[in-house]
Amino acid sequence: GSSWSYKFRPCAPRAHSAATLPFAFIASTTMAPMKRPAASSASGASKKVAKDPLAAKGDEIAAMLHAAEGFPEAVIHAIATNLDKSLLIPKDQRHAFQEEVVGMIEQVLVSVEKVLQSKAGDAQAKVAGSDSEKSVREQAVLAAEAVIAEKVAAVDAAKAALNEAAGEDAAAKTGMEDAKAEQKTGDAGYVEAAGKKSTLEAMFTNEYETVKQGTSSTVKKSVQAVVRICKQFGFEPQLLVSAEPALSKPPAERGSFDNLVLQQLEDQIKSVLQQLGETLSNGEADKAARAGKVESAAARLAAADERFKACKVEVATTSSAVKEAEAQCMAAKKKLREFGPQLELATSELEAANVDLKDCEAVLASFRVLQGRTSVMEVAPIAEPAAAVELEGEAGAVAAE
Repeated sequence: GSSWSYKFRPCAPRAHSAATLPFAFIASTTMAPMKRPAASSASGASKKVAKDPLAAKGDEIAAMLHAAEGFPEAVIHAIATNLDKSLLIPKDQRHAFQEEVVGMIEQVLVSVEKVLQSKAGDAQAKVAGSDSEKSVREQAVLAAEAVIAEKVAAVDAAKAALNEAAGEDAAAKTGMEDAKAEQKTGDAGYVEAAGKKSTLEAMFTNEYETVKQGTSSTVKKSVQAVVRICKQFGFEPQLLVSAEPALSKPPAERGSFDNLVLQQLEDQIKSVLQQLGETLSNGEADKAARAGKVESAAARLAAADERFKACKVEVATTSSAVKEAEAQCMAAKKKLREFGPQLELATSELEAANVDLKDCEAVLASFRVLQGRTSVMEVAPIAEPAAAVELEGEAGAVAAE
């Protein structure tokens, strides 16, 4: 028999007044008499009284009615608890109103069947698509692992580039230091010559010229400055010995010898200035070349630093991408591991849905029988479970003893 009577608890029939029950007016309708088996003198006392097949089928139908969704609870209750006043009355004895109630029962039962058919169909589709779903999850794991491999390769490449950039950066720093050292050494002579030329020119233009022209207000101090600076440049000592008294005299008191000494001193000053000028002129190109080397080295160092920083960022970025890919792969593997239990659950749900649908179809079959039953038809009794029959046999044997 169906399991509906065990899955659902039909409400026990209760008495209703005509004011509360739409079809209470049929409460006095007489049901067709049921045929009863002849009593047995020997075993009748020991056997259980068979349950009225109409009542048994009615219980199952009532339980199925209570399982319906989308209908007012009060209406379902009224229909389910008054089957004896509608469906259980033979078709040829029903009033038109009772036929309408039977039609309502049919509508509710069919709706339950459709719901169960939908659930069974959904469960079947889920199980049927399990192979495809498993393949999709397996492919997702493979794809995630391929992404990890790709990201790891990117990290390795980024680290290799970082090492190369670090070497280039170190080389650029060394090149910068070498260029600056070369510039410092090479420019030292140029800077020295420029300083000497500037000092000698300043002395020749200021102290010497003012003393020579007799316009200096500090003749002694100026003459001492001229002699001191000329000594620094390695002028002939005898010339400086003669030049000091000549410069100390006013221009009008100087003799021809004094003027000759001063002329020789001027010639020597100009000669040294010319030499220094040529040194500076010749050193300009070398100085510019050394400055160019420093500038180029600085540009290479800046580029190397920039690349080194970019490579560090790339290593960090690709390493983060690896972690993200690993997390995605773990999630994909988790979904694949969950597939087995999910498939078991879906299979269990399908089995349960098929059982419910089968039970529903059995109840609907009973309904169809009762729907078309006439007063001259009998309703087959519901088969008792094997265990109950065995117990009845044992009870009969005990009674016979």
